[in-house]
Amino acid sequence: MHSATRSTAPPQLVDKTDWLKAAAIIFVSVGHIGFFFMEDDRWWGVFGRFAAPPFFFLVGYAQSRTVPFHWLWLGIVLTLLESWNADWTWVAPNILLSFICIRIARPYAQKLIENYGWAGLVLLVSLLVLAAPAAGKIFDYGAEGWLWALVGLCQRRYLNYITAVGNERGTECTLAPSLDAATAGRMRLLVCLVAAVVFVWQEQKEFSFPAVHLAFFIVGLSVLSVGLCQFRRGESRIQPPRKIAVVVRFIGRHTLEIYAIQLAASELIVKLLPELLP
Repeated sequence: MHSATRSTAPPQLVDKTDWLKAAAIIFVSVGHIGFFFMEDDRWWGVFGRFAAPPFFFLVGYAQSRTVPFHWLWLGIVLTLLESWNADWTWVAPNILLSFICIRIARPYAQKLIENYGWAGLVLLVSLLVLAAPAAGKIFDYGAEGWLWALVGLCQRRYLNYITAVGNERGTECTLAPSLDAATAGRMRLLVCLVAAVVFVWQEQKEFSFPAVHLAFFIVGLSVLSVGLCQFRRGESRIQPPRKIAVVVRFIGRHTLEIYAIQLAASELIVKLLPELLP
């Protein structure tokens, strides 16, 4: 009886979002370890830069308009901890507060693109690029993060179009997409290119990576950008062993909480145990 029950239990499958979030949280951890605890953190910083694009992309990709309350209070607490470590000087509000603003603004951005097409998209991208030099003081990752969220929105819009075409033709859309789908596809590629260029520009401005580190960063970000432009939610073709799958699924469903705990612990260690610093 027990054997039969176990054999018929549904498998805990890992989806593509779980893998993307797990990779992002690993990059976050690497970046934070280097920033807080390593004397030479350049390579740590390079890998840490790969964390933000997937997070912002997924916030823009998601269709939910709900703003979880714990995003708000965790974002405020993490902002205060960072300011505390900076002798209560102004710091950019934590990334979770940026996610809240993006989730609120996303429906309006989508409506602008739907109503005005290329003109609306170009207006959004232009405003974000122009705001990039100053926006970092107002939002964590500034306009760079908002551009990656716009990539996620455009990717979701593109997939919605090709799914609609597939439904109309009675098949998953492996045929030539409609004009709207083709336009949406070009839009998401253009926004991704702009987001990547602005991200490299702003991160290099802040971190001044040496040539080798910068080249690695550009190549890695290019690979990541291609992956994001191919992303769609669904069951992953790569399924790890059950025990690993449980861990990956847990990370995928509690990514932001893991991020908050890890960052808060680092801030407190730096403040309360400075003898551990290099």
